[in-house]
Amino acid sequence: MQGLVVRLTAEATTMARTVLSSPPEQLNFAWKDVFLIRISTVDHQHKRLFEILGRLSHVALTNMSESRRTDIAKVLKNLLEYVLFHFLAEEVFMKRVNYPQFKQHRAIHQAFTSQCLDVQSKFNDSTLDVDGALLGSLYQWLVVH
Repeated sequence: MQGLVVRLTAEATTMARTVLSSPPEQLNFAWKDVFLIRISTVDHQHKRLFEILGRLSHVALTNMSESRRTDIAKVLKNLLEYVLFHFLAEEVFMKRVNYPQFKQHRAIHQAFTSQCLDVQSKFNDSTLDVDGALLGSLYQWLVVH
């Protein structure tokens, strides 16, 4: 698994750089097979994270109605809930297979969880908006993690 993760990260990082150089309205959260790690449960969960981020991007960048903030808040809540579920499942799996970088990967999960909670809190306090830069950061984290 370790070699696969390193290969995936290099390809995914290249793809993330390409995507992040695009204008925010062109961010594409479509799943690509380059992200597969060949562990079906984890791949399914990663696909779901792409779907949620795609929905967040769509609502944030195209919804200009009065319900925009409410709609974004719902998707952010869904994202955070799914991130917590995914991280727990992934960490249980890593422990089961004695993944050698478990502690480092768990620390990455904890940092991202804190970042998501911070984004949600600032958005709810109206001190942050979901924009292309934030969506790009979330995309980059997803493909590189």
